[in-house]
Amino acid sequence: AHRGIQLYVRRVFIMDECRDLMPEYLRFMKGVVDAEDLSLNVSREMLQQDRQIQAIRKHLVKKVLDALADLKKNDSEKYLTFWTQFGPVLKEGLLGFDEKKERILDLVYCSTTADPEKLVPLAEVVERMAEGQEKIYFMSGAPKDVLARSPHVEAFKAKGIEVLLFSDPVDDV
Repeated sequence: AHRGIQLYVRRVFIMDECRDLMPEYLRFMKGVVDAEDLSLNVSREMLQQDRQIQAIRKHLVKKVLDALADLKKNDSEKYLTFWTQFGPVLKEGLLGFDEKKERILDLVYCSTTADPEKLVPLAEVVERMAEGQEKIYFMSGAPKDVLARSPHVEAFKAKGIEVLLFSDPVDDV
């Protein structure tokens, strides 16, 4: 008896810049996505409208943000290294209408008037808020040592209020 060999062929789409799979604020991510059930007859325009692509995008964004949150929680030193390289890019996710803003805010590190040379998680700043303080105050511009010495900050310091110092170009948007 002759046994046939089954051959499974996967559909492979090579896209150098598949902007539909990752939002712009995660552009530092590189990789391969293996998807079995994409339509065979597709054009770039169809891919942009495809529900499967939207589902893949949603899943990829969730996975990346989960991985970053795990890194922040389990290895803060490595996460801080990541943040110094890609933090400004990740902060771009706060500018749009992305539903993941809360998740991104949990990943933000910033300098403050308490110690302008040290980056601290935004959540830590919230924990240290002065009693009765309802808002978080910030200054943006460059460089952060000039921001820390600004006369505008003195009134907040006198009241014991910590001010966030943002000096990345994206912070001025």
